[in-house]
Amino acid sequence: MKKLLNTTNKTTLFLCSLSIAGLIFTNTFFLMLKNRIINMGNVEGLIDRFSIPVALTYILFGFFHLSAILTLVLQLNFFKRDNVLRAFLFFIGIISLLMLFGDTALVNDISKEYVFGFPNEFYILYFSQAVHFLFSVLMMILLIGTGKALKRSEKKVILKDDSVFINAQYIGILSGISGLVLITIFSALYPTFYNPPVWALKAGISVICFIAFVPYFLIILYWLVFKIREKPSEWYDEKQFKDLAKSSLVTLGTSVVFLLILFVIQFSYKSVLILSLIWFPLYFFFILLLFSAMTLFFYKQG
Repeated sequence: MKKLLNTTNKTTLFLCSLSIAGLIFTNTFFLMLKNRIINMGNVEGLIDRFSIPVALTYILFGFFHLSAILTLVLQLNFFKRDNVLRAFLFFIGIISLLMLFGDTALVNDISKEYVFGFPNEFYILYFSQAVHFLFSVLMMILLIGTGKALKRSEKKVILKDDSVFINAQYIGILSGISGLVLITIFSALYPTFYNPPVWALKAGISVICFIAFVPYFLIILYWLVFKIREKPSEWYDEKQFKDLAKSSLVTLGTSVVFLLILFVIQFSYKSVLILSLIWFPLYFFFILLLFSAMTLFFYKQG
């Protein structure tokens, strides 16, 4: 296991270095594209010249993300302890991977819409690039630290069998927060900057929910694969079962109050029509955040 982890660690570190260099290249291209659009230059010529190098760079990004996620999974297996940075990187790595596909669609839209003025898609593209940079830099920090830890000892850091369970709570918290924040921002800003039809609003909310939930779904799926060889009655130890029971009770009571608040707002202010579209996503991510936070809180209490 240590040998495999050491190999994936070095491979991912190499790809991470290339990925950071690739991000510098792609961001330089996006800045050049932005300036061409603003100055009404030869945009099509620039796109034709850089389309293949940028496409190859994005393929490199894809390999790096897959290698990084595999390395994180192996680290979760090897280092049997909860780690906030590792959980955060698993979460943001999945988000960043999904955004790679979105970048392609954004650049395609920009290449078609620039004739009508400066495309707003650039702002989303810059945000996406920031997420890629953040993931790559933090991943490099973790990989360097992991390499040092592997050299110091064989399996010195192994502690518990519930590491995936606890890291799943960290990821649940991150998914809950990101879902609530993104849906709230999207709902607040959509009528200000643009006024899309209802189908576009539903599509936007669906994409946000999918992106925010996928990391949690994957870590739970991994945890189930990890536990599938055991009997369901052995999935939790006595403390985990008590922690889950207490957090479930708190979540149940709070969820009723949360739904009551949403009902009162919708009943009192009929102009808040968007609430009829987002009440369930808000409720779902609030419950996910609260349940994961309470489970982690009771676990840390010992």
